[in-house]
Amino acid sequence: MADDDTQAAEAAQEAAPARRPGIGGLLVNGAGIFVLALAAVVAGGFINEMLHPAPHEYVLGEDNHITVYVPPPPPPEKKQAKKKAQKPDAPAQFYSFDPPLVVNFEESSAVRFLQIGMDIMARDSETIEAVERHMPLIRNNLLLLISNRDYQKLMTREGKDELRKEALAEVKKIMRKEADEADVEDLLFTSFVVQ
Repeated sequence: MADDDTQAAEAAQEAAPARRPGIGGLLVNGAGIFVLALAAVVAGGFINEMLHPAPHEYVLGEDNHITVYVPPPPPPEKKQAKKKAQKPDAPAQFYSFDPPLVVNFEESSAVRFLQIGMDIMARDSETIEAVERHMPLIRNNLLLLISNRDYQKLMTREGKDELRKEALAEVKKIMRKEADEADVEDLLFTSFVVQ
């Protein structure tokens, strides 16, 4: 029977619910969680400062709040301002169309061909390099411009001069749009052969 009493006591202990920690245990657990969270915040701030250092210039604003001073970005340096600073009497540089442009015309049932040699004039090598880079587009647009001409008018001096001015305007337009370069000074006809 004594064995039965010990077995019953052991079974009662096992069946009894586990004791909950008292209020002291809850405080210790809460303090431990608070310390761990505080350590994580401090470590995160330290790592963030190491990876992304803050600027060291602070300004007291009109509303008595401290703000970070961020200097304005420098103005973009435009080639126009740089090129205006160059000497106006810089030597002319030329880029020749190679091969010359060839266009066909129909004039009263006869097909005629026009071959135009052109040079582009500028005062700096950057513009000449940009013209060379964009030569396929320039050639395309000039061929389309020349092919829509009246043959008889094109054979006069005024017609040639008008075509030259329109071709120059077209090249300048392309350079402004494609390369932000508008410093093509002139376009010259170096040959004008009709066949």
